[in-house]
Amino acid sequence: MNFKRNGVNEWIFQRVSNVLIFCYAIFYIVNVLSMGEVTYDAWVALHSATWFKLYSTVTLVIVMLNAILAGWQIGTDYTQKVPVPGFSVIFHSFYTIVTLIFLVAGLCILWAR
Repeated sequence: MNFKRNGVNEWIFQRVSNVLIFCYAIFYIVNVLSMGEVTYDAWVALHSATWFKLYSTVTLVIVMLNAILAGWQIGTDYTQKVPVPGFSVIFHSFYTIVTLIFLVAGLCILWAR
């Protein structure tokens, strides 16, 4: 496996993932607006369906991968200017760990019931 960074692939991934995230947002808004009366039972029915949980899981993973890539891109621009040895590694480790915590929390929320 080749884990070298490729700017073109990263650019394409960001554009495709942003389109997928946008599609999920539209899908979610349309579902909520088409519920008619928003009741607890209707809300639970939407969020407990397996297809909804799978679609939300895929979207959540895409959001987190996009966040890690964005953190790396933004972080490398600014951490190179900090004259503290190891700052870049600490910064990248920090946002990666925070992103993974958000992923685990999101998966727990989605699949808890």
